[in-house]
Formats: sequence, structure tokens, C-alpha cells
Amino acid sequence: MDQQPSFAGTDLGVLVGAPVFTLPAWLLPERAWPAIARALSPMAIGDLTKDPTSTEAAIRKTLGARPPDLAAQTILRDMGAEGIFTFFQVLKCYRPDGWEPTLRIAGFEHVHAALGTGRGAVLWVSHAFHGHLGAKIGFRRAGLEVVHLSTPAHGFSGSKFGVRYLNRMQTRIEDRYIAERVMLPLPGQTSGGRNTAVQTLAKRLKANKVISITGQRGTGRTVEATFLNGILPLAPGAPALAQMTGAKLLPVFAFRAADGAIEVTVEPEIEMEGPREAAIAGAVQAFADRSVPHVLRTPGQWLSWVQL
Repeated sequence: MDQQPSFAGTDLGVLVGAPVFTLPAWLLPERAWPAIARALSPMAIGDLTKDPTSTEAAIRKTLGARPPDLAAQTILRDMGAEGIFTFFQVLKCYRPDGWEPTLRIAGFEHVHAALGTGRGAVLWVSHAFHGHLGAKIGFRRAGLEVVHLSTPAHGFSGSKFGVRYLNRMQTRIEDRYIAERVMLPLPGQTSGGRNTAVQTLAKRLKANKVISITGQRGTGRTVEATFLNGILPLAPGAPALAQMTGAKLLPVFAFRAADGAIEVTVEPEIEMEGPREAAIAGAVQAFADRSVPHVLRTPGQWLSWVQL
């Protein structure tokens, strides 16, 4: 049964917002964006969650007794603002002068060391706003030709209209910085497309290529990890591919710093130890543990709050 809607309410927001925000995005300096994004953040919260009250409750439970400045309501509002901020980035990337956001990279020696083994590298990218465009720019700046696993719903919408017309606004910019985009099928479609995508990625790793996969819940099976006082479900595709092919599994974190620069950091590999399922579960927990300091530093930039 086809569960994909023909049109979503958020599609209208993108249709209206793109032409309205293009001129400010092109002309205003980046330092002016946070204030604008903050003012517009209530408009974007509906794109993140259909039930803000439940999402705030999940965030509050996960944070536990952490400092009061990490209030759940504040985090959700900051997420809405960061969504507007990254929308401005995408729009400004269409400017004819070839504008790119300010960016710093670190830890890419781990990728080059992995490639030295001849078995490829799996970049497991934290599900944060800047893990999309920002991370890909960082990969290219480090000289990598990355093969990225994606879905047709990536971008702005999962509706038929959004997949066909709106999401290309985002992916067209991202594609400047990657070598190849391998597509997963939409939910409800045949499993053959998923198997084909996995086979393609395995083939690229065996050719000593670099692939990137976003660390999020996904649409298939998940493995649960403890995250602070809550549970974070993650798709196990990245560690499963690393375990199957012998590729190195490297976590990547891309977050915007206080000075406005996006910092793309590759951390040392996550070891795959023991039998297959135990190794995958251990890797999922290690990824969640590595995520904690990055998330607590800038919680409003982490998208997985809405997947807890």
C-alpha cells in the first residue's frame, strides 16, 4: 500500500519561503541570520515534529537533571532556528559568485589512514543540521570523493510532490561536493532497492572508496543505544557494512561553532569487535557515547532529538 502523501502542508512553506528568503539570504551577511532565524523559528518547528509537547517531554526525560539552561522547549526552538539558518545556506549557495559557508575541518588523517589499509572507509555522520551540506563540503575540502547513501525524502519533504520537485533544491547543492549518491527506496517500496544500494556500497568499499551514511533512525530495523537518560534508536547499516567489508568505521560530527564556522571533525575509528550482531550493537553504543559531548555543547543543532 502506498503511504506516501501526494502533497504535505510543509511543501507550501518551502514553495513560499524559497522565493521570499532568497534575496535576504543572498544580500545579508551570515552574522545577521541567527536573529532572523530565531524570529522565524516557530514556523519551522512543525517541520521537525507533529507533536511538540511529546517531543519536549522526550527531550526533558533524556536530559534528566542536567543544567536548566538545557531546557527542552529552548532546544526545540533552537532546532527550528537552525533549520531556517541551513535553509538560508542552501539558498545562498545558488548565488552566482560560488558562495560557501565558513568551515573548518579536523581529523581527516583518520580517513587517509583507513584508505591506507586498502579496504575503504565508512564515515558515520551524526544526524545534525550541518551533517548534510556542511559535512559534504568538509569532505570535498579534505580532497575526498565520497559516495553518499541517501533517500528520495532527503531535503525538505517526503511527499510525492516534494520528492519530485522540492528536494532537488537541496540535493543539487550537496551533489557539488560528493562523487555519487546511492539511493535507498522509500518506505513501502520493494526490498530489492535496499539490497541493491547495500551491494553498491559494499562494492565501492571493496574498491577502497569512502562512503558516508547519516547516523539516524532510518526506515528499516534499528538497534537501540543508551543516550544520556534515554534511548536512541539507530539504523545499523554503517557498522554492518564496515563489519561485512572490513572497512574502517569513522564517526563524523559537523556542528556550527560560536564564531559561525561549521566544524567538521572525523574522530578515531570505532572498533568492530566480536561476533557480527555483538559488534554492530557495540558500535551503535559507541557512536551514541561519542555523540554526547557534541550534542550537549550545541543541543539545538542535533536532529535526533525528534527520534528519541
